[in-house]
Amino acid sequence: MAQISPQTVIQIRPANGQPLYRRLLDGLRAELNQGYLQPGDLLPPEVEIARRHGISRHTVRQAIIELTREGWLKRERGRGTYVMKPRFAQALESFYSFAHEMEDRGFADQTRVLHRAVRPAEALVAERLGLPAGAPVVEMELLRCVDGLPLMLEFSITPYALLPNLLGADLRQRSLYDLIAEQHGVKVTLGREEIRPVVLDRRQAALLEVPPGSPAFHVDREVLARHEPIELRRSLIRGDRYLSRVEPPAASR
Repeated sequence: MAQISPQTVIQIRPANGQPLYRRLLDGLRAELNQGYLQPGDLLPPEVEIARRHGISRHTVRQAIIELTREGWLKRERGRGTYVMKPRFAQALESFYSFAHEMEDRGFADQTRVLHRAVRPAEALVAERLGLPAGAPVVEMELLRCVDGLPLMLEFSITPYALLPNLLGADLRQRSLYDLIAEQHGVKVTLGREEIRPVVLDRRQAALLEVPPGSPAFHVDREVLARHEPIELRRSLIRGDRYLSRVEPPAASR
């Protein structure tokens, strides 16, 4: 575990009317976002950070507690405070594509197809997709990985008549939504998305490489094309690697 130098890494931003606590917090966030603080790095003791920058230990502690709540840092008795692996933030007001998000962040993503088959749609599924009861649908179970580590377990249902090529499509490093757009000339949009906390059972935890009972986010999504439902998707996302973010609209002047 690497020890960080407080002189060269942890910076305090210029005042700009902000309180000292907020300036230190923003400086730490910037270092985390830019990769100067790496997972596993050990922060200097609070008293040392405070002495180096001429600020109170209470101010340092406030900033560290806030970043711990956000999942950036972890405090352990006897070990100190160290940097956690980054969480992947999803803006709730925007349409989320796993492949595009990882590409934008510079991570190597990969999808493993655990299961893929054509089955008759159950009544509720058929109703949600606007299909006759028993109409064929493509069911897929996907494991999404980032830099070789599993992040998300997904179960997708799409109409077979509309997307028969999904049975043989290579989805290892392809966005499903890009595939739909290329083959059918339609742009997919988000119709509805619900997020709730859950705990993982033994199989789910084993696939995501976390202990059984670990927290996760359950995301239920309905995807549209030309205002018609084209996919139902359920996702289980590791709670230690995921963050939902809301960006409020700019205040009117």
